[in-house]
Amino acid sequence: MKKEQFQIGKVFYTASGQWRCTDIGTRVITAIPLNQQDPRNYNGPPYSILELVFDEYDMGGCSLDPDEFEKPMEKIIPSKKLDSIHDALMFVSSMGYGECSAILDRKTGKTYYQSDWLDVDEIDQLSEADYDSKIHIHLPDKKDLGLGRDLVFEFVELFIPDKEDKIEHIFSRKGAYSRYKNYLDDIDMLEQWHEFENQRELMALTEWCEDNEVNITD
Repeated sequence: MKKEQFQIGKVFYTASGQWRCTDIGTRVITAIPLNQQDPRNYNGPPYSILELVFDEYDMGGCSLDPDEFEKPMEKIIPSKKLDSIHDALMFVSSMGYGECSAILDRKTGKTYYQSDWLDVDEIDQLSEADYDSKIHIHLPDKKDLGLGRDLVFEFVELFIPDKEDKIEHIFSRKGAYSRYKNYLDDIDMLEQWHEFENQRELMALTEWCEDNEVNITD
């Protein structure tokens, strides 16, 4: 979009969702995300939620047409198979990178687990002799799907951009994720983070299954 297409109060769309223009400056516009559960957050100005600034580069990624952007959440097919794969993703990502693994049987949908640190039932393990690359596939870690630090800062950019320096400081030391969640709890954003994280994980897994020809329909 061009700057002259924006109007105060008018709704527009980006790849991250729906927005409402709240002010127009000389070279920028400001907007609020239309993702709030409490409609009182839309009362203003002033607004109880943060207004985000869009410069000329950001405006190029905006549109008045909601169909211009793919709606990735609509691609998610709720199913027991997807839930099972999601559980396996949590297992693979529960320790240091590469310390836990999970193998999916494409035919049966069964998942096999392996870990040098966590107790795994023998019935849920797959021996090297039984592994068949035509049938079995290793499930990814969150980091493989861009669901680690990148996801954190996507959330920060969308919902709490004024806290970016604080989050950067948190992630400059070990144990960042626990401190990050504690901080979100302090500012009443933890539940929103969990919802955002869960949606992005399901979206990423759905795309991964499509790319690897894994059927997730029950």
